[in-house]
Amino acid sequence: MMNPPPTPRPADRGPPDLSSPGPKAPVPEKAASPGLKTQLSDLLATLRLVWISSPGHTAALTLLSFTSAFLPAAGLYATKLLIDAVGKATTGQLDAAGGYGHLALLLGLQVGIGALGAVLGSFQNTSRELLGDSLQNGITLKILNKAVNLEVERFEDSETYDALQNAYREVGARPLGVLTQVIALFQAVITLASVGALMARLGPLVLPLVLLASIPGVFVQSRFGSESYRMLRRRTQDARVQNYLGSVLTSDSLVKEVRLFHFEPYLIARWQEYYLKFRAQLVPLVQRRNAWTLLASLLSAVLVGLATLGVLARAARGEITVGDFSLFALGIVQVQGQFSSLLSGVSGIYQNLLYIRNLFEFLELPARDLDAGEVWQGPIETVEFEDVSFSYPLTGTDVLSGLSFSVRRGQALALVGENGAGKTTAIKLLTRLFQPTGGRILLNGLDAARFSARSIQAEMSIIFQDFGQYQLSARDNVALGSEGAADGSKSDIQTGTGVGGEQVRQAAGQSGADAFLSKLPGGYDTLLGRMFSGGRQLSGGQWQKVALARLYYRQASLLVFDEPTAALDAASEFETVARLREQAGERITVIISHRFSTVRLADKIVVLGGGRVVESGSHAQLLEHNGRYAALYRLQASGYSD
Repeated sequence: MMNPPPTPRPADRGPPDLSSPGPKAPVPEKAASPGLKTQLSDLLATLRLVWISSPGHTAALTLLSFTSAFLPAAGLYATKLLIDAVGKATTGQLDAAGGYGHLALLLGLQVGIGALGAVLGSFQNTSRELLGDSLQNGITLKILNKAVNLEVERFEDSETYDALQNAYREVGARPLGVLTQVIALFQAVITLASVGALMARLGPLVLPLVLLASIPGVFVQSRFGSESYRMLRRRTQDARVQNYLGSVLTSDSLVKEVRLFHFEPYLIARWQEYYLKFRAQLVPLVQRRNAWTLLASLLSAVLVGLATLGVLARAARGEITVGDFSLFALGIVQVQGQFSSLLSGVSGIYQNLLYIRNLFEFLELPARDLDAGEVWQGPIETVEFEDVSFSYPLTGTDVLSGLSFSVRRGQALALVGENGAGKTTAIKLLTRLFQPTGGRILLNGLDAARFSARSIQAEMSIIFQDFGQYQLSARDNVALGSEGAADGSKSDIQTGTGVGGEQVRQAAGQSGADAFLSKLPGGYDTLLGRMFSGGRQLSGGQWQKVALARLYYRQASLLVFDEPTAALDAASEFETVARLREQAGERITVIISHRFSTVRLADKIVVLGGGRVVESGSHAQLLEHNGRYAALYRLQASGYSD
């Protein structure tokens, strides 16, 4: 089973953190079972997934399984003939048994059937293992491709993480299990019919009694399998919280604070609390299941005993041979096994489809087609927010309301405001990560909604406040900003070129990162971070310079800086701001910052409050206006005065 790494620490930002508890969502007390129509649809979809993953191995597994279905009856009949012949030979009737040659022929037939079964089984196992590997890879890619096409807002909803964790949990054996159980159903029918035909000769009640003996165990398995599914489904949220608590205890970036405040016992106690909550549900379930299993086994033993008495009565009357009795004794196992396979196959398919519904629920989440719309061509010359509003789904509360401002090529625009004013949300709208719920965003005078998000984003480069710290090489960390990365191309990233690797070094030089990246043991090929062997950890300020290099690596016409100097010391901040002024050039630059040393370089400053524009103008104009901006500026400046 594939589990994405828990990611509470900044060094692991990137893939979704399945362990993060997020906002507490109500968990249904009882998960509803899907209807018959849904299950039939899921069955066909699952079989399609299996076939598409590897048609050759799917066909081979099916053919080999159906061929193997005839071997049990053939083996039983060969054994019966051999035992009858041996019985005659041991009583001095070798000629009646067909002679020694006939005995050897029957033995060879029995051994040959066993050998053929072993050969077919070996090929079946090979096909099943390779098919399972292909299937796991294919489904994992489907989950990852779905995740990257979900709207960004969904990653701020805990239910999305529940669905994602449930989907990952079903990547393993369940889809393959559905195929093998479907095959096993047909295989069981063939084997049961052929073995049953042989056993029917032993008496009219023998086969029905043996078949009935298989039903109690299958009933118990089906009933408690469904209960187990509902228990795990209800526990999804608790399992993520428990995983999160465990990841906090093992996080390299949190270990200092955990140790200094000494709240390990509290976290461990919370972790154990969730386990005991699960245990309280597990224990009665296991106890009831085992009690019912015992009753089912006793009932089955009674039914098999009645069938055996009937056969013994016929043997006592001389109506059957020793070989016939051996056929019965060995056939009981085959008939019970195959009939159980038949019944439990139906039950097993039902149970597996319950779990696989988790996978399909995630794959069926509505996604945004980032390539839908016209393709944007050329640089972005102007940006205008025209009465833009935005609210998160299901909240009904506007985060932004009536937001209007503009900026053109060669200008720098700064967004200023207290935490929660809506600055980062405005940036997410500008970069098409979010879509406005009201108003328009105009690029070069054209409605951005006309164009595909990806084509517009290709003209943008950004550093977020919570920038990614990727546990990859220094070269990769910078070159991930290339269009080759967006196209899935490895060449630009792995060589760091466009121009023989110089573009990576040039971007790192612009951000100030080259000064320390070039001195690493392996230079730009050195792994960054502590997650993998040989990796070198950077300071917070150094990571921020690497993120800035990634921004500069993309030759974009619009640059967005979200707190670009937050992790830098005073000297590095001065250098970075100077470079930022220098690099802005003929591009559009948008800045979010609480540091007025950075903000004041902007040509236009927009002050936000409560999701609205409070005031706007240049640094000098806003100071002269003596409004909110001036108050914030003087408050920060007072910290540097005597």
